[in-house]
Amino acid sequence: MAVSATGAVPRRAGPWGIGSAVWILALAALVLAGFWKTYFSRLSLADLVTHLHAGLMLAWMAMLLVQPWLVRTRRMSLHRQVGQFSYGVMPGVLVTALWLSQLRMAAAPPEMFSLQAMLLYLGTAASVMLALFWGLAIRHRRDSALHARYMVATALVMIDPAMARLVLALLPEGVRINPSWVGYALTFAVLGLLMWCERGAPRGRGVFRFVTLVFVVNFVLMHVVPGTQPWQAFARWWGGLAG
Repeated sequence: MAVSATGAVPRRAGPWGIGSAVWILALAALVLAGFWKTYFSRLSLADLVTHLHAGLMLAWMAMLLVQPWLVRTRRMSLHRQVGQFSYGVMPGVLVTALWLSQLRMAAAPPEMFSLQAMLLYLGTAASVMLALFWGLAIRHRRDSALHARYMVATALVMIDPAMARLVLALLPEGVRINPSWVGYALTFAVLGLLMWCERGAPRGRGVFRFVTLVFVVNFVLMHVVPGTQPWQAFARWWGGLAG
């Protein structure tokens, strides 16, 4: 994570840059609540790959919190040094996410194949979006207006998996609802708020419009792709690689 080549600090604490700490903390709380039942409350039962993935994700969230603070306090040298870790952390997040999806696909019993194929798509799509937004943030690392917004977009990818798990944990028995609808509703609400807050920003306003389009496309595809024969064939092949 970096700022402009001149080291300039934005005058206004927008929710996409040095003013993002509050809602990033809220997101961290959502992640803790969402993954409490399936991970944090049963740490001793998780395997090494799960621990590695979780640790890297937590490291990424910590970076999203500390980097804006370093900019706010004008510790630009430390900000750049910490940013170098993203070149290891984010690829690690992506590799372990794909590794986990392969192991879980391989372990799925026949009666759970359709569900696991859907989860494989959700995890793969989330990994692609993380890679896309992080890659764009790195590409624009010398342009603080674009860089900060794309880094915020990586945080938005975490909303759906955390919210979906929280919804499933809180739903009364017998009540059925697609948890991703809730997760995406919250994601689009946050994006709408971010676009509203930056309506007077001189630069970078197109970033969140682009990010919204990416989420819309994925929301549509998640209801189409997992049930297709090509995806199910891919899911069988992907799980078979773990054997």
